[in-house]
Amino acid sequence: MNAETSPTSSTLPAKTRIAWPHLILAIIGIALSIYAVWAHGRIEAGQSAGCSISETISCDAVLGSKWGKFFGIPLGYYGGIFWAIVLVTAIDSAATNLRTAALQRLGVATVGLLFSIALFSIAEFVIKKTCPICLGTHICSLINFVFAVVSWRRAAKKEAV
Repeated sequence: MNAETSPTSSTLPAKTRIAWPHLILAIIGIALSIYAVWAHGRIEAGQSAGCSISETISCDAVLGSKWGKFFGIPLGYYGGIFWAIVLVTAIDSAATNLRTAALQRLGVATVGLLFSIALFSIAEFVIKKTCPICLGTHICSLINFVFAVVSWRRAAKKEAV
């Protein structure tokens, strides 16, 4: 092989690593976000979202409140974007340093957890209702954060050795 026909590292596909817990949580989060957008549309059309269990456990009350939108856009869209970012960071190439990839996932997970805490607090203390869809995304966000911390610590240990 001469220099023109020999494969180089830039032409060969990079080995892909997948952070499975983050990938699975991202898929669940995207599904919940799609459902939240659909439910929001039903609520705006004067119908029930179908996930209101009682007076205090009500998607209709939370998603239909003034807090259910940000800049006129239903929060489910923002959730979908967030979980798509989680999905992308769950898949990294071998060219990415393991610790850097873990740190990216930790950064994204931290932002998600902070938003989940804020939105959960608004639902519980301002609206005084619980939304099962929202609660599902908050739980996914918390679990995503825990996995990100564990992943980052493991990567830091491997790098130190």
